[in-house]
Amino acid sequence: RLCVGARRVRPEPGVPTMSVALLAASLAFTLPRPPPLGARPPSRLCLSATDVASASALLAAYDEGHRATAAQPGSEGLGGAISANAWAAEQPPAPLGEAVRALLAAAKPGDGRIMLGFCADDAASGVAALKAWVTSLGLPKGTLHGMDRDGVPLDMSTFGSVYIKYSSHSLSAGDPPGTAILSGYGGDFRGVYFNPQLPDGLFRQYAVLPLSLFALAPAPAPEAAEGAAAAEAAAA
Repeated sequence: RLCVGARRVRPEPGVPTMSVALLAASLAFTLPRPPPLGARPPSRLCLSATDVASASALLAAYDEGHRATAAQPGSEGLGGAISANAWAAEQPPAPLGEAVRALLAAAKPGDGRIMLGFCADDAASGVAALKAWVTSLGLPKGTLHGMDRDGVPLDMSTFGSVYIKYSSHSLSAGDPPGTAILSGYGGDFRGVYFNPQLPDGLFRQYAVLPLSLFALAPAPAPEAAEGAAAAEAAAA
């Protein structure tokens, strides 16, 4: 199990401040690191990610663990994707969600672009994941291209696996922020590529995060909705 984190170091009485600083620096370099490609990946990741540094560290460790699993000899699926998907499903979702939100919050002050790439079994599950991520993260909602022809909806039931590219900024002239493009996908990876643009200008892309990392609250049953409406009417 690989855990990435940090804790406050309190100076002992009589210990110079410089020694504490050096100790903190040494701890930073002895944190567990993701294995190189081809090495045995960590079984699980954990972290409380509430700042850019720790969030980046967690997502980078996840990305490396995912790659290492896919590169293992005997991994299943195209490019080891099926084995990597199984490894991803074992990771605790809460820290990953915290890390994504932390980097999203850091990107907002500079209007940094957020790019998402969804790999899904079919159009329905891909669009559902797109809606859940965009809604949960408060990202702009624009046009979804690729599911109609000249304004006429296409039958997507037999379309097969899909890739949906989303950008919080315009993808092309005339498109509003939050536009997405759906296309066919022939790979076995299932999940989301997360590419946030932060003010520091560093390139960050993490993959492949679980499709279900963010989920919409289920719609209330018709009976419950009717009961709530009746209660509101009675209270009025």
